[in-house]
Amino acid sequence: MRLLRTFIFAVAATFVATPLLAQVPQMPGQLTGSVVGEAGQPIGSASVAVRSARDSALVAGAIARTDGTFRIEGLAPGRYSVRLRAIGYAPVEKPLTITMAEPRVDFGNVTLAAVAMQLEGAVVTADADKAVLAPDRNSYTVRDMPTASGGNTVDVLRNVPGVEVDGDNRVSLRGNQNVVVQINGRATPMRGEQLGNFLAQLSSNIVERVEVVPNPSAKDDPEGMAGILNIVLKQNADLGTSAGIVLGAGTTGMMNGSGNVGHQQGPVTLFASYGYMRDERETAGFTNRENLFLTPTRYLNANNFGFMHPRSHNMTGTAEYKLNKTDVVSTNLLFNRRSFEREMENYYQELDAVGQVAARFDRMTEAASRDRLGDVSLAFKRTTQPQRKELSGEVRLNSSNTDFMSSYLDQARSPDGTAATTQPLRQQDRLDESRTDVTAQADIIRPFGARGKMEFGYKGVKRELDNGFSASRYSYLTNGYEPDAARSNAFNYQDQVHALYAVLSRSIGKFNLQGGIRGEQAISTFDLATTNESYDNDYRSLYPSGLVSYDATPTRQLKASYSKRVNRPHTSQMNPFTFREDALNTFRGNPFLKPEYTHAMELGFQESFSKGSIQLTPFFRHTVDAVRAVRTVDDNGVALVTFANVATARSYGADANGSFRLGDFTGFGGVNVFRSVTDASNLSTDVSNNSIGWSARVNASYKLMQALDAQSFLMYRAPMTTEQGRIAAMSIMTLALRQRVLNDKGSVTLRLQDPLNTMKFGFRQEDSRVIQVSERRFGARGVFLNFSYNYGQAPRLRQRTVE
Repeated sequence: MRLLRTFIFAVAATFVATPLLAQVPQMPGQLTGSVVGEAGQPIGSASVAVRSARDSALVAGAIARTDGTFRIEGLAPGRYSVRLRAIGYAPVEKPLTITMAEPRVDFGNVTLAAVAMQLEGAVVTADADKAVLAPDRNSYTVRDMPTASGGNTVDVLRNVPGVEVDGDNRVSLRGNQNVVVQINGRATPMRGEQLGNFLAQLSSNIVERVEVVPNPSAKDDPEGMAGILNIVLKQNADLGTSAGIVLGAGTTGMMNGSGNVGHQQGPVTLFASYGYMRDERETAGFTNRENLFLTPTRYLNANNFGFMHPRSHNMTGTAEYKLNKTDVVSTNLLFNRRSFEREMENYYQELDAVGQVAARFDRMTEAASRDRLGDVSLAFKRTTQPQRKELSGEVRLNSSNTDFMSSYLDQARSPDGTAATTQPLRQQDRLDESRTDVTAQADIIRPFGARGKMEFGYKGVKRELDNGFSASRYSYLTNGYEPDAARSNAFNYQDQVHALYAVLSRSIGKFNLQGGIRGEQAISTFDLATTNESYDNDYRSLYPSGLVSYDATPTRQLKASYSKRVNRPHTSQMNPFTFREDALNTFRGNPFLKPEYTHAMELGFQESFSKGSIQLTPFFRHTVDAVRAVRTVDDNGVALVTFANVATARSYGADANGSFRLGDFTGFGGVNVFRSVTDASNLSTDVSNNSIGWSARVNASYKLMQALDAQSFLMYRAPMTTEQGRIAAMSIMTLALRQRVLNDKGSVTLRLQDPLNTMKFGFRQEDSRVIQVSERRFGARGVFLNFSYNYGQAPRLRQRTVE
């Protein structure tokens, strides 16, 4: 109640103060200049766009007069990037710094070089940067990733420096899987395998860019120890009417198609898209185990083969209406329907101490999943002065449902491979899960002096999840399946999180300062319908954040940042009922798990050059009550995986990212090196660890001809020791050719994925009881052909009205 009263008072005070804040004087910054051609002739109607150097947000703009001159007023002190362009000329980008001491900057004559142009449509050969490196986030444009063209969002993420996606499509940042994945700035309610399957079935054709935010401020949700990955879908409509279509196919059985249409006229902006994807992949792998707890030692070898058949339909929609010069209402819609079918064959051999086959058994699995996701939001935004005086609010409803059915057949065999006389064991499992999230949020930005601003707001989230798991076993007496009460369970999970935040930003000379605080109250209830047990967990937390940056020069910046993060246990980690994956592997959650808290600190150095940019980011993370998976093997050889809070976990290292432009050769890449230290001395099963990991990737393009590009992508992750084993090295390579066609409105891309057949996932577990080595391949190798076409007017920049 105290938090609620504080929020109500803050909102009331803000609205009372609004008339007074409207009298804040106009910002003193002014930019002037003249756009000319190589012969010195003026270029009228050239566009001038001013974007924030911090987050690339559009701040102001102008259209050059007939004599080529332009003037932009009302710029706040800070660092900007100015892009000047005109039809038939290659664009030019220049840095801009506005200070109180020097508020007026004159670019003088800015020369644009002429490029090839056709009257049927503008052809500008110079593209926007593939990678935008900013102090708080890095952005990577998908349209400049032919190596992901015609693929899915997992292929896109594997192109992004610092991001890794393993064979099960689990996403990690800097080696940490506890990362929040957002869609258009909104956190997805899915996690783990469900999230991985969603991303693997979301076509790359509808993704505009990926933003990596390793150390968010107090304004952002504190969940995600490693930070935030924001996947921005294509939503922007050109002025007038625009449309696009993408078609693709591959040798793996992959087919995809998507289309979008946008319209902007007067105060109305509309956008809609639809995408379909299907694929068929073969998988193969093995597992070899030494059972050291047996005397003499015995062995278990397993080989598996399978087929995967994913299908996905994805629709998005955006509608925006501008009420007046300052007020906009909008609604966003996302709907996803997907299915996943899997067939697996597992062949097991038990070997005695001298390697002779003692027993065999087979397991055949058929599984099918049907998933639906719907997300709708309604928002209002008042922009009196961009990034200085804004008021926004949003309500959001997210609903999802999963229906999963699997059938198992276990057949025992004699050592020579013939079927045993006993009847095979037949089982069926069904999972029905539904989840509903309701979110309400209000954000306010107000000036704080001439060179500062204050942001504050409220966010409330109410989540509810119903999970029902029913198991049955085939009876040869009744010739039908009968319920297996010992393996069936049901639970209901509800939680609420109410948060207030305040962030103060201010510039002092060449220093930019930001400090914030977020207060949260969390209320959760975990009810087990099967046993009538209930687990409640209510807690309050404060999440401070801070950032200091120093603009040494207009192109060089130093920074230091801090934030506190949280990871709340997922229901799959808390469900205490045992789930049997097969005869030798079981899974059980821990309802007593506590949230884990991380203190994240970063330093940063960033330098921009005429030929590119470089960014170096050392980091340190200290986690209390870290959640870790613990695996044990009993005397029957059955493995049990559960979760526990370890004492502490630390990770520290550095990222080095960069982009380059060397004539026709462009690209970006990064290297990540870190040490991970886990102290699990508080557990009976000690899973302490101290290891070093590193990964590197590069994405390079070369313009072979005016309309033909070649691109290559290479990623390597070194082997790394984990709490209970060692992950094998992994490498991914993709080669692509892209030919622009139809007056540069279309393109044809040929992509070769995993040409050396090196994409695989391997793991080795070793302790006093078991040594186990496993490897899996996912049928990623293939050739893919993709065609895209876009129709519409070229974007035009409206001149900003200076109040």
